[in-house]
Amino acid sequence: MKAIIQNVISFLKQSVNLVPDSSTENTPEVFISGYSTTSCGDQRCVLRRRPVGILYADVVDYSRLTEQDEEGTHHRLVEGMKIMEAHVAANDGRIAHYAGDAILAEFKDADSALRCAINVQLAARQWNANLGITEQVLFRIGVDFGDVIADHGDIFGNAVNLTARLEKIARSGSICVSESVRLRLEDHPSFKFIAMGKQYLKNIREPVQAFWIEIDAQHIVDPDLAGVVKISAVAS
Repeated sequence: MKAIIQNVISFLKQSVNLVPDSSTENTPEVFISGYSTTSCGDQRCVLRRRPVGILYADVVDYSRLTEQDEEGTHHRLVEGMKIMEAHVAANDGRIAHYAGDAILAEFKDADSALRCAINVQLAARQWNANLGITEQVLFRIGVDFGDVIADHGDIFGNAVNLTARLEKIARSGSICVSESVRLRLEDHPSFKFIAMGKQYLKNIREPVQAFWIEIDAQHIVDPDLAGVVKISAVAS
């Protein structure tokens, strides 16, 4: 009986040694679009962050447009998203997330994010000029610069939330940016910031300084739409 017990104990010790130590410094890493997070199963990991320019845009009155012309609005949305994708790529950005009529993108700096936003709005003006008033697809855009958390190709964090809230207070066809963006680019000759004052934004405790951008047509860049993957449907 004693021999059997010793054999069981020996077996259990060997089994325990087969389980890898997740605290070791040699834990493998998973790399996602320039970010990396430690791959440690269900355990709580330290997420790596980095500062990026963030752009969030959606279509003004999308529900109304869909109600009056469901199929036509969808086709115009597809074309609008192609314009958006082309300018994100032209400014070395990456689309992190789609949400129906909305898009979230990241850039290496605030300059690239804001240039993309301006060019999207100018390109949208040109495109909408060929459409009837009730058919036009107008974008609202928010831009911020801050730290984000990357996970499975998407980005998260307070800076992302702020960008989405800034988009909500932007006017049709305009761009609303944060104090963080203005501080980085206020001396840049290409951008003119107009103060909106302190704004109380949904689910953000303290009021934030917001600015809208005076758009100059000289910014526009004609992107290569041929390189954009055609969207056949936009998930809601």
